[in-house]
Amino acid sequence: MAYQAFFTGWDALTIEDLLVAYRKAKADCFFENTFPTAINFAEYEQDLLGNLNKLLDSLQSNDGFYSNDDFIGEFRLLPKKLSIKKKTDIEENGHVHFSNPARAAEHLFDNFELTPEFRVIGDFPVNTHIISALWINMVGHQFDSGLKNCCYGARLKRIRNDEILSDEQDKPFHISAIGSFSPYFHPYQKWRGDGLKAIRDELDKDHDIIAASLDLKGYYHFIDPLAITSEDLHIALSVNLTDEEKEFNLQLAKFLKRWSDGASEFGKQIANKKVTITGGLVIGLTASRIISNILLHRWDQLIIEKLSPVHYGRYVDDMFLVIRDTGTITNNREFMALLQERLGKDCIKPVPDKEQVWQIEQGETFQAKTTIQLQSDKQKLFILQGRAGIDLLDSIEKEIYELSSEHRLMPSPDQLEDSTAAKVLSAAGSVGENADTLRRADGLTIRRLGWSLQLRHVETLARDLPSGEWKEQREEFYQFAYNHILRADNLFAHFSYLPRLLGFAISMNEWQHAEKIVLKAYHSIDRLASVIKSGEKITINGCETKAIKNLWHSVKGTLTWLFVDAATRFYSPDKLFLGQRSKKEKHLSDIFLSQMIDNLTQFKELINLRFDFADFNKKAQSVALADLAKEPYKKILQSQSAGKLVGQRDGKKESKILKSINAVSLIDIDILKAFLKSTRNTRLEKVEKGDRKNESYLPYVFPTRPLTPAEISELAPECVGLPIADGKMLDDKPSVIWAKYTQALRGVWIKPTLLATEQDTEDATTTSRARKFLHIGTDKKRKIVVALTNIRTDEDDWARMACNKSELSRSRYQRISELVNATLKLSPKPDYILFPELSVPLRWVNSIAERLSSAGISLIAGTEYRHINDHQLFSEAVLVLSDNRLGYPASVKIWQPKLEPAVGEDEELHSTYGKSWAFSTLSAKQRKPVYIHHGVNFGVMICSELQNSKARVRFQGAVDALMVLSWNKDLDTFASLIESAALDVHAYTILVNNRKYGDSRVRSPAKESFMRDIARVKGGDNDFVVAATLDIDALRTFQSRATRWTKEGDKFKPLPEGFRLARNRKKLPPK
Repeated sequence: MAYQAFFTGWDALTIEDLLVAYRKAKADCFFENTFPTAINFAEYEQDLLGNLNKLLDSLQSNDGFYSNDDFIGEFRLLPKKLSIKKKTDIEENGHVHFSNPARAAEHLFDNFELTPEFRVIGDFPVNTHIISALWINMVGHQFDSGLKNCCYGARLKRIRNDEILSDEQDKPFHISAIGSFSPYFHPYQKWRGDGLKAIRDELDKDHDIIAASLDLKGYYHFIDPLAITSEDLHIALSVNLTDEEKEFNLQLAKFLKRWSDGASEFGKQIANKKVTITGGLVIGLTASRIISNILLHRWDQLIIEKLSPVHYGRYVDDMFLVIRDTGTITNNREFMALLQERLGKDCIKPVPDKEQVWQIEQGETFQAKTTIQLQSDKQKLFILQGRAGIDLLDSIEKEIYELSSEHRLMPSPDQLEDSTAAKVLSAAGSVGENADTLRRADGLTIRRLGWSLQLRHVETLARDLPSGEWKEQREEFYQFAYNHILRADNLFAHFSYLPRLLGFAISMNEWQHAEKIVLKAYHSIDRLASVIKSGEKITINGCETKAIKNLWHSVKGTLTWLFVDAATRFYSPDKLFLGQRSKKEKHLSDIFLSQMIDNLTQFKELINLRFDFADFNKKAQSVALADLAKEPYKKILQSQSAGKLVGQRDGKKESKILKSINAVSLIDIDILKAFLKSTRNTRLEKVEKGDRKNESYLPYVFPTRPLTPAEISELAPECVGLPIADGKMLDDKPSVIWAKYTQALRGVWIKPTLLATEQDTEDATTTSRARKFLHIGTDKKRKIVVALTNIRTDEDDWARMACNKSELSRSRYQRISELVNATLKLSPKPDYILFPELSVPLRWVNSIAERLSSAGISLIAGTEYRHINDHQLFSEAVLVLSDNRLGYPASVKIWQPKLEPAVGEDEELHSTYGKSWAFSTLSAKQRKPVYIHHGVNFGVMICSELQNSKARVRFQGAVDALMVLSWNKDLDTFASLIESAALDVHAYTILVNNRKYGDSRVRSPAKESFMRDIARVKGGDNDFVVAATLDIDALRTFQSRATRWTKEGDKFKPLPEGFRLARNRKKLPPK
């Protein structure tokens, strides 16, 4: 029986309950990103059981937690935004735009009134985060299950039920998943997409509609935490708590109320003492995300029942509403009057003395003293009809698509400044504002999205390119940040991204830039402080008050702590240990870190930190080991630091933790151990053989970014039916092995699809011999689109890869990046993209595959030589194939080695470079597998392997397509081989060759000669991609006929003598 969390009193609480809650809290806090927690969690984990036992003891001896001062933590002041309003005494003088950032900021300060808006957030100890997760596990999930499907944001992960017609309540909370909430991006996209689709559907039917985005005023800051104890609320959500659960719920409510009161007091220390600032619902604790959702539940119900909208969707406090046009609405006031008329005057009413502010009332017995207000002048109203309405919708969707499609593309190093993201940021906010009007009244959100894209692009380039290759582009990026991000008037809008910017500079070991980023940020805060002096108007938690001297000191303190966190999390993985730094790097980093320490000392009393110089490095290591650094633990294992990091296991403590996790059946520890043992040598390649057994299990039991299904299949080839690393075959079905490993490593609830296990059974072998057919995916495709890349790789590139010094130039990356991006834009979308032999550096495979996989395109590519040691190497094809055997979209990654080198290749490698082919690791007799991918059978051969007629003929009858990746100068021989292969294998034969020599083609065993080359390309000065459609169904239907006799109208040449069709390709009845 799998673990279930029930609260039956503090005395009944177990260490296992806290371990499960810790696992959730750690991942939630890592992704929540409100305030840094990495250092705290890394230190807590160093004595995890000891710390959890102390917490358990405290909860049991104090009958809970609400009165414990230690759990309240610290209050932090976080900038929200800088509101701008033209000064009344400045006369209208047209629009002035300064391209010079400094002059633009000065003009703003001189001509506009600035009101900085802040929020008070919680900086809690790890124990509080564990209690929050414990409440979600035991109580909070019941509240979430009562919410309607119109509520999109901050929803808990749930186990998908097999029943298609299941209701939300049938889906239990996913207790073993890593993290509690569905990742932000997909629900947000769905919320936005469903709204736009509803508008389009209505306009297509010729209905006039009104679309409105409703904006709640400072929602979190006016919530009364005690509302969660309301019986009315429980009844509305169909929640029936036991007495013990009510007690836990009450304690959380009282604790949150204590925090709220404390935040009010803190407000008086940093602003005018006479003004009361409401604390509201704390930001920075996961429980708050559920509470903020449930307090709008009755409002959701009222909108749906009384307004009967075409569509209503809410993403936390952002509401999107589509109703039929009554013909009487021309402005926001009339729209609000319509809402009031339909929903009732008791439910929504204007606030006296506050123009255009409306109060939502769901009854005090439901929402307690919570104040919920709509800001009607901030909301956007679209009254749309006919063709013009569709045109506006098209333009909005196009802008959203352009920005979001950049997420899917590979970065282009030479065009960082030309990207949509950069335009959005450097323009005055005009670009992309249309798209955003469906949500916010200003372009802020879209500009933030643009900046996060820019950051993501440079982080990808940092992973893929040697730093010397794109120094100039990086300098431009930093300059861009200094001009547009770190200036005083933009600092608030991008405040949460500043640590990531600093971290990027640190990860690149560019300490001068790191120092400049910190100084620029501090300077911008000082500049704001000089404009918004003591006595000037500010807003904290939605309450107007006045600044005092302490205010900006507090902002600097918060920023310093964010920077300290970044300095420990973004260390370059290769330089985690001090001996790995050069003298210059060490000197520069020392200067930077000592300056950070000086700042910390300055803010010591204010932000309550204990830190000294020696700590930085130690903390960076513990953060990396706990999978809390910028680079995931799984990637750090591939760095120079792997050896020193892996040996840090405390066997006794870990065995107790594993025992507890196993006892409650949260995840199967035996399967986890089996996976780690099976993959030890490939996973820990950078670690000395004798030390590999000392690896800690904790990064796999408490991960933040666990191995993906594709990474699991790459490390454990048994997931696709290949032998395990030591050459043995496992008894279990491949889909079951993959599911079990994924469940143990990712905590996800998986039942491999029935179809997948049936497929595995069909071709199971009774011997320990490798399977001939490898089943991947369960769809049944009748036609496929194959994209061939026409890309050039030069002899110089070959010479460098032979020396194990891969050509990782910016220009080469640019060319591959453009090809991948061109493929992503192709219509119809390809199913596969093929790259020639030796054309893709190993370091770039992941970036290419990630982009293609996210679009559902499978990659089959010839990769550069893999060096086993100083004297041995071999080359491979990598296959990253989309795969739904787990019941959801994923992919598998397979490496297929080239078994023997070509004759000239062998000689050149040996005589010039002293390298031999790694025969010891490969069996020359190894049979090439047939991949059955979504019902399409194909084989892959690498260049000279095509000349092996025995190997080629083994594919006869078993494949629909034979894919050949080559680097071949002898075009005439290969042309004959491809033409004969198409006929004797009787399959579509695809050759993708180096552009330098050309003649890449897709050949069909067609009857008519003009139909045989479906595509054929040669020459040209530029790399490009060309797509061709293969009719799999037509070929199988022809081959399934009982006799080889020809008929008039046949599309294909007759079958060769001795042709035997594989059972899994037979079409019955044949046409």
